[in-house]
Amino acid sequence: MQPVSTNDDDVEMDNMVGGSTRVTEQSSGVNVLTQKLNILLALLLTTFVIAFVALLLQITAVKDDPVEVDTGDASGLPGMETISWDNIESLAQTSELNFYLWSPEGTSPRGWVDNYLTPELSSKYGITVNRIDAVYTGCDTSGMALVCDVADEVASGLTNDGGAVDLVWINGANFAAMKEAGTLYGPFASLLPNAINFDFTDTAISHDRGVAIDNMEFPFNTAQSVFIHDEANVPTPPTTIPDLVDWIIANPGRFAYGDATTDFTGATFVRLMFYHYGGDAVGSFTDLFGDFNEDLYTARAPAVWAALNSIEDSLYQPNGTVWYPQSRADSIVPLVADGTLWLDFSMQASEASTQIQDDINPWPETMQAYVLDEPGTIADTNYLAIPVNAQNKPAALTAINHIASQGSMFTRSTPEVWGALQAFDPFADTMLDWDAAFDYILTHEATPTVEELASAKLGDLSSDWVNRINEDWATFVRDA
Repeated sequence: MQPVSTNDDDVEMDNMVGGSTRVTEQSSGVNVLTQKLNILLALLLTTFVIAFVALLLQITAVKDDPVEVDTGDASGLPGMETISWDNIESLAQTSELNFYLWSPEGTSPRGWVDNYLTPELSSKYGITVNRIDAVYTGCDTSGMALVCDVADEVASGLTNDGGAVDLVWINGANFAAMKEAGTLYGPFASLLPNAINFDFTDTAISHDRGVAIDNMEFPFNTAQSVFIHDEANVPTPPTTIPDLVDWIIANPGRFAYGDATTDFTGATFVRLMFYHYGGDAVGSFTDLFGDFNEDLYTARAPAVWAALNSIEDSLYQPNGTVWYPQSRADSIVPLVADGTLWLDFSMQASEASTQIQDDINPWPETMQAYVLDEPGTIADTNYLAIPVNAQNKPAALTAINHIASQGSMFTRSTPEVWGALQAFDPFADTMLDWDAAFDYILTHEATPTVEELASAKLGDLSSDWVNRINEDWATFVRDA
């Protein structure tokens, strides 16, 4: 994905790609054998589930009362208002699709596009996918080069077609820049047949980093923050922000969070505090969505800094000094492993499950991830968009609709393929038959269910809000 905050690009990308990348050797022969057996068992179980899903697809296809999607009527899509969806798929046949995305060699996105999406689109629609690794330098209005490239094409006269980009993986500042410049095709998202798998009223989908998507991009994958508690030491964890503050103060040295200016997860924790003390406690956190509002910020920020300062002396303090580590992964995760910290905050919903099985510093098996009852937890959704001058809009629309299908989402969810958390609505009628399969992907008692995650999912703020909050946190909390 594209960078949103220059300090957090690598961490944010790790969250979007999903999973741990550390591969190390274990010195104990017994542990090695145990780990290999666990891996073999996991692979066997995954194989079983994939076979189960294949059977599920067949069963779903012949159900007595399937959820019907009318694809024969006029699509209503811009430029194709009177054309049916079936005809749009026909127009996509035997065409090429230039798909720009973050996909360095050896990464999960590249593997998924090359080994799954490309053959599927070729077999089902005759679409040839040209995967193009997006460049994240050279644009003066945003982080991704194609933001400027598309604007230059439009300025040169390629206003409706003829552009080099058909489909792009995008979010945050790059989406905001293209939307403001008017270089995106749409609105289209809610008009696609598989849009019924998603809840477009969910703030974690309807707003991309605080900017309303207005159907100009389609949800792809997501990451969602969770709290993780040690059930042995914290059998009843705090489920609201005020309860969390009280718990931290009552349990000094058992919680820590990273420096908001360098650590993506730490910055997200600060924003979650902002959602309560600068949002629901005085109005609504949705007031903070959209463009940065200086008056609103000035009125609400002091209560947030006061709350964060109130817990500072109760945070974990090595050598008795205030400590906000630059990297949660490097500094906080090991402290959970050795039992120093009893409560943690993560941007990976399945991290407790992963870390319990870690090779070098496994977490206690009593660690359990959960979401807050109030206000919930922040999710970071990423999207797919189509430039206004895309040469092959039918192929782009067809590809997005396929990517939004239950089978494609399940494939991306599997740890062996990608392990990416999906943005679908688990309560949608079309997703109910897949509930068991997706829950299996997250199956480990340390991971919340897809329903629990969806019920607590919150949208995020725009980069202007994020940058100001991070800067002022340093001034009024870290350096105060």
